[in-house]
Amino acid sequence: MCAAVLQCGAGVRYGLGVKPVPTWFIAVCWVMAVGFSICVGLQYNDPDPIRWMLIYGSAAVACAILPARRVFVVPAVAVGLIAAIWGAYLGHQVKDMLEMSDLFLKMHEKGGAVEVGREAGGLGLVAITLLLASGFRALRT
Repeated sequence: MCAAVLQCGAGVRYGLGVKPVPTWFIAVCWVMAVGFSICVGLQYNDPDPIRWMLIYGSAAVACAILPARRVFVVPAVAVGLIAAIWGAYLGHQVKDMLEMSDLFLKMHEKGGAVEVGREAGGLGLVAITLLLASGFRALRT
């Protein structure tokens, strides 16, 4: 009996309506969690590190726990929406001052607009990652 229980498929174990989380999704979430954790460390020398450490740290935690349970979709969506709104606000501030190629220049060549544009890009990455991953995870019961 025990061997039969351990070797059963997801349909037998959880019921036919359950779709397990794929291994590739878990791997992508963990890679993004590590990447966002590295971003937390890189914010140490920023003029305003606390808020950036909080958003990247929250994104790292959300990515790390998202594959575990479906209920973790709620905090991941919350962090993703905060990042999307904040990124849109910052992007709107510099949309007329910058072009995409300016983001790869030295910051002193365009003033503080380059830094704001890069910050908006980082927030956009957080938002896209968390909202797409949350949408996929919400479909898996």
